[in-house]
Amino acid sequence: MSIESPVVDVLIVGGGYGGLAAASTLYRATHSLIIFDSGVFRDAKAKPIRQIPGWDGIDSSKYRAIARAELEQTGLCSFVSAEVSTLRPEGSNLWMATTIDGQTYRGKKVILATGCEEIYPDIPGYQECWVTGIFPCMYQFGYEEHGCESAGILVVDKLAGVLPQVMKLAGDTHKFARQVYLYSNGNAEVTAQLQALAKETPFVVVIGQPIVQLVKESTRAVVTVELADKTRHVQGFLVHQPYTKLAGQLPTQLGVEITPMGDIKVQHPFPATSVPGIYAAGDCASPFKNAAMAIASGVCAGNGLARELPSSFDC
Repeated sequence: MSIESPVVDVLIVGGGYGGLAAASTLYRATHSLIIFDSGVFRDAKAKPIRQIPGWDGIDSSKYRAIARAELEQTGLCSFVSAEVSTLRPEGSNLWMATTIDGQTYRGKKVILATGCEEIYPDIPGYQECWVTGIFPCMYQFGYEEHGCESAGILVVDKLAGVLPQVMKLAGDTHKFARQVYLYSNGNAEVTAQLQALAKETPFVVVIGQPIVQLVKESTRAVVTVELADKTRHVQGFLVHQPYTKLAGQLPTQLGVEITPMGDIKVQHPFPATSVPGIYAAGDCASPFKNAAMAIASGVCAGNGLARELPSSFDC
């Protein structure tokens, strides 16, 4: 049986970096909040925090626990450790969230900080190597591997359509590896274009053979790339930025506008969605999917929504 809860100012769906940052901003504007935390996070396989000064190398679960404790002490923020299954308008000025256990909660505004999920390319061994040997961002993951003799970039899926960006990634990767191999996985057109782009870049090697499988080795981030011609390349690490999709069904339920890349479309600098009263923060609303950017967007979402809510003196 559902127990009706008091109406709060903002329902924040997502207890990761974006949601916590939004909550930290909104409580300081004296607004009441409920933060829904499903306990599912993209960094489950890559827990050390990077690019947040003072937290480098700390497990992300510790960051979330400290942030949650700080917010709970304010008296304005409460947490619900459950996934939100539905979110719908209730009248003209309220939203109702229902969790998977059937409980309902009401708020005047909503922030979606629901994150995203990777869509892995169809290469055997890829998923087993993800973030242990295949890195989406050099500045987040590359430093620990600097000094490698060679590393590779998988020029497949999304990266196969942005070859000038691939060459920039090659330059990023070269900061950590002496040579950079570009793997087109048998795509002849991509191979030819990469060869043309890389002809005056001596540290780049273009490989056109199809990939048979990727094997994560036991040493550091080392991955062996096995090719159709029976050759094997042992790389210090690989680089790839896969397609992503929005996590969960709430964006679809609410009908928020989506970008061509599959993220929630928001205004800038305060990330309102196309649906009045709903903002979005973090990985679900940005092409830059890392902790620091999620925190920044959460702060902006909190600022934007605070200006839409009345002062407690007017209530």
